[in-house]
Amino acid sequence: MSELQDANSDKFQALRLQRFYLAQINYLITYVVIGVAWAAGHYDSTAWMASIHILLGVVTQGAFFLAFKSGFNLRFREPSLTNVQIVVAILLTTFFLAFAGSLRGSLVLVYANILVFGIFQLSRRDLILQALLCLTCFGGLIAIESYQGPSAHGLTLSLVQWFILACFLGCLCVTGSYIRELRERLQQRHSTLQAHQETLRGMMGQLQNLATTDSLTGLANRRYFIEEARRRMTLMRPNQQLGVALIDLDHFKRINDLYGHSAGDEVLQGFARLARDSLRDGDLVARFGGEEFVILLSNTDLGALHQCLERIRDNFAKVQFACLPDGVHCTLSAGLSLIRQEDDLEVCLNDADQALYLAKHSGRNRCEHHVPKHNHADNV
Repeated sequence: MSELQDANSDKFQALRLQRFYLAQINYLITYVVIGVAWAAGHYDSTAWMASIHILLGVVTQGAFFLAFKSGFNLRFREPSLTNVQIVVAILLTTFFLAFAGSLRGSLVLVYANILVFGIFQLSRRDLILQALLCLTCFGGLIAIESYQGPSAHGLTLSLVQWFILACFLGCLCVTGSYIRELRERLQQRHSTLQAHQETLRGMMGQLQNLATTDSLTGLANRRYFIEEARRRMTLMRPNQQLGVALIDLDHFKRINDLYGHSAGDEVLQGFARLARDSLRDGDLVARFGGEEFVILLSNTDLGALHQCLERIRDNFAKVQFACLPDGVHCTLSAGLSLIRQEDDLEVCLNDADQALYLAKHSGRNRCEHHVPKHNHADNV
């Protein structure tokens, strides 16, 4: 969870830096405008004052850059620092407009451009507050100039500029609020869609599990075993063999009749646990139906297969189930066969079934293996 949070933090930090770099393009354009205005004689101050303005912009933006690169911004409730960046931009713009001379009317809408960067980050309340700050700063600039003496631009013209700015900022707040509501609605729908997708994935997983798992024992079912055995056969190398064993619990119907179906279920579950614990990670045990099970061993031979089933048979015969009276034990019979790459799975399962039939008719509680017909011919 911590690693995921760190990854998300790095991702969002990268996005914040991208937005910061985008804002620097506007600052760069502003620096160029200041230089051009001064060179054209429309900057009502000295080159030193213009340089101070540019220097203030570089210093403040450098501070924001260090905050993002060092992660210092993550200490704040709003890590993107959008509100603070906009306030700084508004103050710097107001400082520039104070010396913009006759260009002020053309540049006053820079305030609106600043607020555009906050449309997707600021709430409606914050956006309105930032707009009011723009109007206050520009209005304060007009008031200071009027107090100092008659303005070269005229108070009426300045008030008209303030009114135009108020109209544009009001329209921007309405539009920005609408865009933000649409974005939040889309995010909510996206989150809802993701939740539905997760639910569907979970349901599909449950359906897949139900389709491939025996609900009583938790083992794979017959369908899954057939599919997995065929898949493994296609992956076999020519010199490899799979071992298959069909297992039937002896006199299981008698257990159900004498001690009840709940006792029978407990015996089935007990065998499933024992078989699962007795196999390697790459081996497979499945419930084939009723009291019949099947085991598939990877990369084995008849000796290893027989040894494995004998161990399971012996251990199962020693289990004392709580549902059965003392001294009453369960046994199993097993039929074994080998599978080669060129074999047919159904034929091999039938061979194992024939071996199981032999084990049943030879006294039960034993393992028998299938002897290929060509071996009989060789012996004759």
